Amino acid sequence: MYKLLLVTDREDLRTQFRDQIDWGRLNCRAPYMASSPQEAIDLLNSKAIDAVGYRFFNIDGIQLTKFLRYGRPSLPIFLVCETPGQQVPVLEQTVSVLNRLRMDYADAYYDEETMLTIQRDELVHSLLAGEMHDWEGVMREMKLIRAHVSLDEPCVLYEIDMPQGEVYLSEHHGHAQERLESALRNNFFGRYVEGIYYAVAVLTPRHIRIVCMPMHGQAPETKESFGMRTDGHINESIQKIKEYLDLDLTVTESAWLDSVKDLLCRAEV
Repeated sequence: MYKLLLVTDREDLRTQFRDQIDWGRLNCRAPYMASSPQEAIDLLNSKAIDAVGYRFFNIDGIQLTKFLRYGRPSLPIFLVCETPGQQVPVLEQTVSVLNRLRMDYADAYYDEETMLTIQRDELVHSLLAGEMHDWEGVMREMKLIRAHVSLDEPCVLYEIDMPQGEVYLSEHHGHAQERLESALRNNFFGRYVEGIYYAVAVLTPRHIRIVCMPMHGQAPETKESFGMRTDGHINESIQKIKEYLDLDLTVTESAWLDSVKDLLCRAEV
């Protein structure tokens, strides 16, 4: 059973969290509680905790935020809500993420950070494919899986054509499209590059979609500067793909989005 930690300076939320939620149904033990950042850090250092949620009203939580960012970068973080009705769906989503983190991949050994990376890749693929409809759910899961991106900042979307894609994939059997997507992320476009998160999805044998998002904590920069950096990285990566995979890729469209939310329900084109 999973062990969660709730951190808040509101006693009513701690009481509600402890007494008004059916933890057995959620496959969780009764949660640990803390009322201050230092108390939470002490618990995190002394107990095996699977996920943490924190929300402060009258004290500064920056000490805990920094600890989680640098000391527990793979620990899922869930949203703390005002009522049990709001909280239970969040906890169900948290348990779903934890179940996937503990998933048995047969003979393969994946540590927690690798499993989080797999979940991030799956989520951004669905987002880029226009399969996501619940923005609140997307934000919660991005927080849970520690994506470290700014979801409400402008970002750049690239539509890329791969004319030889059908031939290339037909020559590489067994989940070839998924393996190509993984190779593009791992070996060419990358994920986190100089403060920018490059989310990549191979949507059809000919169509690749990439969205470039600023990461949390980056110094503000102009659209012109950000766009120049993403253009440079995309073009450099396309050249490497040509050299190493003998695949021609062409950017057919690049566009600014007000935020990643604009990707919701965007159909594959």
